[in-house]
Amino acid sequence: MFGRPLRTALLGAFLACLLLGSSVAGVAPVGAQQAGNSGQVIGNPELDVFTNTKEFEPGTEATLRLGVSNRGDVEQGGPSQYEQRVTTARGLTVDARAGSAPIEVNTGTVGVGNVPTGTSPVDPIGITVSDDADPGTYRVPITLSYAYTRSVSYDAYGAEYRDFEREETQYVTVRVRDQARFAVVNRSTSAQVGSTGSLSVTVENVGTRAASEASATATSRSDELTFGSGSASSTAQLGAWEPGERRTVEYVVGLADDAALREYTVDLAVDYTDHNGIARTSQTLNVGVDPRAEQAFALDDVSTSLRVGEDGTLRATVVNTGPDPVRDPVVRFSSNDPNVHVDSAEYALGDLAPGERAPVSYTVAVSDAASASVQQFTLTVEYRNQRGDVERSDGLTTNAEVAPQRDRFVVAVANDTVRAGGSRALTVRVTNNGDEPLRNVEAKAFVQDPLGSDDDEGIVPSLAPGETDEFTIALSAGGSALEKRYPVSVDFQYELPDGDTEVSRTYTVPVTVAQSSGGGPPLTLVGGAVLVVAVVGFVLWRRRRE
Repeated sequence: MFGRPLRTALLGAFLACLLLGSSVAGVAPVGAQQAGNSGQVIGNPELDVFTNTKEFEPGTEATLRLGVSNRGDVEQGGPSQYEQRVTTARGLTVDARAGSAPIEVNTGTVGVGNVPTGTSPVDPIGITVSDDADPGTYRVPITLSYAYTRSVSYDAYGAEYRDFEREETQYVTVRVRDQARFAVVNRSTSAQVGSTGSLSVTVENVGTRAASEASATATSRSDELTFGSGSASSTAQLGAWEPGERRTVEYVVGLADDAALREYTVDLAVDYTDHNGIARTSQTLNVGVDPRAEQAFALDDVSTSLRVGEDGTLRATVVNTGPDPVRDPVVRFSSNDPNVHVDSAEYALGDLAPGERAPVSYTVAVSDAASASVQQFTLTVEYRNQRGDVERSDGLTTNAEVAPQRDRFVVAVANDTVRAGGSRALTVRVTNNGDEPLRNVEAKAFVQDPLGSDDDEGIVPSLAPGETDEFTIALSAGGSALEKRYPVSVDFQYELPDGDTEVSRTYTVPVTVAQSSGGGPPLTLVGGAVLVVAVVGFVLWRRRRE
């Protein structure tokens, strides 16, 4: 209804009035805004350090666990971000010191960071409580260092902070427990490498309270050292244990054959019930076990006289090379050759102190099936150690030469000729070719046609080694025996020094048959005469028939 120019004019007037009204009305609000957004916030952090680990045992490494609470104090409030600023401890560090407490602090300064209101944890602090710490309560000083803002002045254009640094020392109270406590005061061992022995540990209750239902468990740190029948630990029951009282605990320990000669460590822990009826375990006590060298023996002065098919001897000297004396030693002989036999494989000796020597001797039989060679034999010493346990040494090996087989006798004839159709006393010489004296050597001769004998036995009462004796047998040769050598066989039955009777192999000696040397005509001449007579008789017989 209005024209375009008029509408434009009215719009411009409206806008002008609006701007004017805004400028007049906004003076007071601006001033009011400035007055309402300025001010000052005043406050500070209020820190308290505390601990939830208050009891410690003397002679232990422990952990002191701390916490920090910040209650914050706002004296003049304001915007929340500024109140949080003045109540926050920034860059807090914690430094624990021993003070008068019997401890050593193993951890340096611990950083915590910014601590707002509330509770903040502190990283654990390692401490060591002195072995001789007296039971009681102690104050441990804790130094807190941090930065904070005391006040914040702010307005519409920003804020101004007044910052300070603070270092304050507070205390936490800890208590060294009034309780049983244990220490190793002595230890000894008879253990040897490759053997069993005893471990003796003396432990004292160095605490201020008695322990009841106590037991001590020893645990080996090495596979080479074991307890009893090979377990890794052993427990001894001890019962009630008063302060200042000492207890000696005995353990049976064994060391492997290949264990190194060095000190080994055993961990000892005492489990007990304290005066409040609470089950506790002591700190681990380290016990050193220093074994001695393995018991050893040596062979000396070894000599043998062995031969295939004969009994011989092996002699040697056994030496105790230490380190301990041994009781009731028995030396055992062994061989891997089935053709070697020993009448008694055990040789008992008297007790041997370190360095002492004792001889041994074995009768060794080598069968005919054995071969002449160098044989290896093993001697093992079985003995009782200082605990009375039966132990066995490592094998002591020695080499022995087995000589080739030889005849027991050497047989020969002194007069080895007999004439055909004749007889004579044949003298047989026999020599003892062995190393043992023989008794009742009975000889038996065997002959075959054309030889014969009506007295084919003889006897030699005794025959020392290398000795020669002789016996005679009757020998005859048939008249038709050819002129040549014939065999005569002889064997012997004899008695050994131990009373055993044996029969020798059969020996063969040659006997020569010679032609008869009697007064009659030679056989060729007699034969010729008989032939001539026969021819003449035949001729005369024929003529008569004609």
